[in-house]
Amino acid sequence: MNEKVMEVFAKNIVASLPRNKRKLYQFIESVEDSLAQQSETEEQFLTLLKEQSPHHQAASRFDMTIDETVKLMHEIEDEINLKLERKLEKYKWIDYTDKVSSLQNRTASNMQYYLVIS
Repeated sequence: MNEKVMEVFAKNIVASLPRNKRKLYQFIESVEDSLAQQSETEEQFLTLLKEQSPHHQAASRFDMTIDETVKLMHEIEDEINLKLERKLEKYKWIDYTDKVSSLQNRTASNMQYYLVIS
């Protein structure tokens, strides 16, 4: 499975979430990404996660309890994973290279064309 395709599907799924879920998910993800960029090792990242808890920051920002925040984040992640699994089950690559090349009346040996169906 192409990782870039999975990223595109996941971004589309996140974008389609209700506003409150999308904002919470994106906030926590951005804090985690920021901490990962600051870290040189996995150990350092885990330490920063404990010290700067993205879930606690989100709870404060969105006026929720930590339990509500963690529970909602788990629900969001489950929803994203389920929708991603469904998309990947339907996902197909169809090679249209020959058809497009013949329509363009030229052959580009380094180019390939695919139709992605999901």
